[in-house]
Amino acid sequence: MIKLKLTGKYCLALYCITMLYASLHELVHHFAGFLVCGDWGTKTFNSFSTACEHLPKTYLATYAGPVFTFIMMYVGMRYLKSGTSELKKHLGFALIFAQMPAQRMMGPILGFNDELYATSNLFGVSEVNRWIVTIIVFIICIPPLIVAYKAIQNKRKALWFLLYFLLLPYILFGPPFMLMEYLMVEKGILDQAIIGIGLLFIINEVVTIALYFIVKKYINPFHD
Repeated sequence: MIKLKLTGKYCLALYCITMLYASLHELVHHFAGFLVCGDWGTKTFNSFSTACEHLPKTYLATYAGPVFTFIMMYVGMRYLKSGTSELKKHLGFALIFAQMPAQRMMGPILGFNDELYATSNLFGVSEVNRWIVTIIVFIICIPPLIVAYKAIQNKRKALWFLLYFLLLPYILFGPPFMLMEYLMVEKGILDQAIIGIGLLFIINEVVTIALYFIVKKYINPFHD
């Protein structure tokens, strides 16, 4: 059980966690693409391509990102359920929502997301496949979300849950992520590629990791 509280330091810590795991999701795509193709593809903040595009095996790299994300949701659930400290419990709660489960769940319904893209290319575009993907994603995401909901001790528990599920990680992470995508891809700022990854992406990742270790303790909002 945890008590939630929004502070500036807490939001900074949650931003770092969300940015870190969103970036790792993208890097998993990229490195999986290298493994299946034997050569580097290209990677921006919000997209990737493999060196052997459109071969069936390339969609393994597409699935790899969501698999990583789902695993991190369950790591978060474990921390939340069996954490030995308040910090670890709060970190577990943050990990669940840093994976942006609402996006994963609503994506197939709205016609996008890695899971639907790969499935449609491998098995065809159809309503049946779209709903199969949607149901599978819901089945995967719901258990950690139930644990997170039950863990909230605040009054108006449902509103706190919806704040994290629908809003907070997105407004903290989304604008800077998309701004850097725009600057690198559209404006060519620090777009030099290293192993297929834009330099601005690499710089952001290094800065995020360093900042994460500095502010991680504040993910417990009652930290002294």
